Amino acid sequence: MKTTNMKKRALVAISAAFLAGSFLAPASASAQGDRGATRLLVPYAAGGATDIMARQLAEKLGELWKAPVVVENRPGAAGTIASREAAQSKPDGRTLIIVTSAHSINDLVYQKLPYDTLADFTPISQVADISNVVLASKASGYTTLKQALEAGKADPNGLSYGTAGVGTSVHLAGELLSSMTGVPMTPVHYKGDQESIVALAGGQIPLSINTVPGARAQIEAGRVTALAVTGGTRSSLLKDVPTVAESGVSDYATGNWFGILGPASMDAAVVQQLNADIAKVLGDPALAARVEGLGLTVKTGTPQEFDALIRSDIDMWRPIIKKLNLRNG
Repeated sequence: MKTTNMKKRALVAISAAFLAGSFLAPASASAQGDRGATRLLVPYAAGGATDIMARQLAEKLGELWKAPVVVENRPGAAGTIASREAAQSKPDGRTLIIVTSAHSINDLVYQKLPYDTLADFTPISQVADISNVVLASKASGYTTLKQALEAGKADPNGLSYGTAGVGTSVHLAGELLSSMTGVPMTPVHYKGDQESIVALAGGQIPLSINTVPGARAQIEAGRVTALAVTGGTRSSLLKDVPTVAESGVSDYATGNWFGILGPASMDAAVVQQLNADIAKVLGDPALAARVEGLGLTVKTGTPQEFDALIRSDIDMWRPIIKKLNLRNG
């Protein structure tokens, strides 16, 4: 009898330990109906492409996890305010941040960031990318990028092109194009994407580089000419417009990517599950269609691939930013 009771107590203890472990061990993110709310920080104001992408993702992840994913906008200082908050959060998988390629650029532009761009974050997954587009005014007469570049080579003053501001992805896209082709290109900076394209449509500048969504209406109205998109593939919104690489500048590819980071020191199993869950919800055709309607292309991958993308961007932009002396703070 004593032996039987001891066996029963042992079985109860083992069962209790197993159950406790089931609740205390890191459960898969998709199975955590009791995980509580997850915060998804957005470094920009509500209404922009990053915010809309975050809200689409948050809605679907919330449905998958059966727990709320709360989008919190923390705009300011080129995204560094939100990034600092994310870096200082607990690495429990409940605070995430959606960042853009500005995350890599800030590492080079800001001398005193309140975090380490590589050491203080855990890459989880890229979620999308978006191309910029090289545009020409009707007054310029350019109908292809090759034609514009040839004209720039023949002109001692080169080409001027409009941008949405110093250090923006469209500004740097032009600097990279100039560097790779040897064609002098002078940026003309405006306060935003729309000011730049209005100046282009008015014939004040011969070229401009703009976001695809921001330029779409002017292109469709026939007020400007789309010469080439800057990404590695054609845009879903401008399927007939070739890439810069297809236009003769081989190996040229740049744009604006979006991805999810967490704080440093996250558990590897949690990271892998988050990565799998993000890929799962972005694989939904309806969500992909909504994202493409914004001019974005869904693009996922492993945490290691996203880490490599961040690092390669820093390496790509370092000589350009050094040459331009774009240092802040």
